[in-house]
Amino acid sequence: MTHYQTDADAIESMTGTAHGYAERIQAEVAGLLGQLTSLETVWTGQAATAFQGVVGLWRTTQSQVNDGLASITLALGTAGQQYMETEQANARLFAY
Repeated sequence: MTHYQTDADAIESMTGTAHGYAERIQAEVAGLLGQLTSLETVWTGQAATAFQGVVGLWRTTQSQVNDGLASITLALGTAGQQYMETEQANARLFAY
């Protein structure tokens, strides 16, 4: 027999919290990326080229982080909504 207890409202509200964190992370990353790319105008040579390659790898990783945060936010919202809908449907079963 499956047993669980959850606070659907808490899960639902965490959606907004997670979304807020994701937006702040994206803003910070965009700021840092702007600073890093500004080096391209003042730095040339093999080390600069290698650095640009590392920044490219970091951009790829950051994109994966953004995708992961978006997935978490979506899953939280969906789970919270489904828990609420299920509880409401179950309550209707016993309404008279």
